[in-house]
Amino acid sequence: MNHYMKLHPISLKFTGESSHLEEPFLKEYYKTSLTHIRILLILGALIYIAFGALDALLMPEQMFTIWVVRLIVIGPGLVSVLLITFSRLFEKYMQPILAFAYILAGAGIISMIVIAPPPVSYSYYAGLMLVFMWGYSLIRLFFVWASFAGWLQVLLYEIAALWINPTPFEVFISNNFFFIGANLVGMMACYLIEFYARRDYFLKQQLEIEREKVSKINEELEERVKQRTEDYRVVNLALQEEIKGHESAKEELQHALESLKKSVGATIDVITSAVEARDPYTAGHQVRSANLACSIAEEMGLSQDQIDGIRMAGFIHDIGKLSVPAEILTKPTKLTNLEFALIKEHSENGYEMLKNVESPWPLAQVVYQHHERMDGSGYPRKLKGDEILLEARILAVSDVVESMASHRPYRPSLGLDAALEEIDKNKGILYDNTVAEACLRLFREKKYNLP
Repeated sequence: MNHYMKLHPISLKFTGESSHLEEPFLKEYYKTSLTHIRILLILGALIYIAFGALDALLMPEQMFTIWVVRLIVIGPGLVSVLLITFSRLFEKYMQPILAFAYILAGAGIISMIVIAPPPVSYSYYAGLMLVFMWGYSLIRLFFVWASFAGWLQVLLYEIAALWINPTPFEVFISNNFFFIGANLVGMMACYLIEFYARRDYFLKQQLEIEREKVSKINEELEERVKQRTEDYRVVNLALQEEIKGHESAKEELQHALESLKKSVGATIDVITSAVEARDPYTAGHQVRSANLACSIAEEMGLSQDQIDGIRMAGFIHDIGKLSVPAEILTKPTKLTNLEFALIKEHSENGYEMLKNVESPWPLAQVVYQHHERMDGSGYPRKLKGDEILLEARILAVSDVVESMASHRPYRPSLGLDAALEEIDKNKGILYDNTVAEACLRLFREKKYNLP
């Protein structure tokens, strides 16, 4: 996979390892630009015609000659270009056709400068400035074509101002300052517009590649989970057949349950290893959160079986992050809204991975609910109060404490005191009051330390 965008510094075409993107980029650029181009061609023609009112005010004697340029030459010329956009020819020759429209609009202004009598002709250069803005930044011209068309218009002005309708030296110099400056600014704007269009397309392609990789990983993981589930099903059937008719049915059933717990534990170990291989931070966070959750459960007096289930769920509560591109998980800067939305999907993704796994504990539901909040402000299902499993409420508190007290790729640790203050402030609101009190006792009275 190509991780780096390579562009020609002048033409901005994709080069090197990125060269295969040039043709599909041009096709997408054409499709996304077509409506925009048509609107701007219509707008350009209308503005061109509307300025006929200025001709009547500034030079009534030449008004009809100027109107011929505006209404019979340039206006219909731009409309003709608009009609060409509806043909197949336009997709192939979009850039030279748009450059022609740009040059045509500028040539019209230059012809008016020639026709207009001094000193009116000296001020018509301002119209050329509008043409520059229109051509460089609005009609989707690429940098090379826009620059060629812009400087060609400057050259045409030089010819008109020096040899056809001579312009006083000071006016000529002043106008040239504006024309050259406008061209340079326009070139920079056009260069950046094209650069960012190409960059956005490149990043879009990279995201699609990452999505395909994640999809493949999910398929492989689902297949492994299905295989494990089938193994457990076969084992359970065998155990059920074996213990039928035996006086020790209860003992054998308990033995089967313990075997299933060990098998689930082995599966959890495999999954944890897979997470750690892809994102060591997530794996470490899961282990620390699980240990704290178990300590809170012990402080609350829960049974050993519940504590074991909380430990297993804690070890894999962020398994859904396997579906999130590693570049987002380890991004050292603030996440965008889109990136944060992708991360928030990890609870539901984790549930989908685990929902068919046979287990003596509600692992899939705990993973699904560990970001729910008592007041219904959590996600993904906005559960409230007792709708949330007790195990998930415990894991929610341990997850927040460990996250705030630990370093994140995009920020340093906020500190344990800040984490405990968050739990204290929002107990009974966001977090289960009993769970929050047990957590606070662990740290403040029993001096519990995060590993």
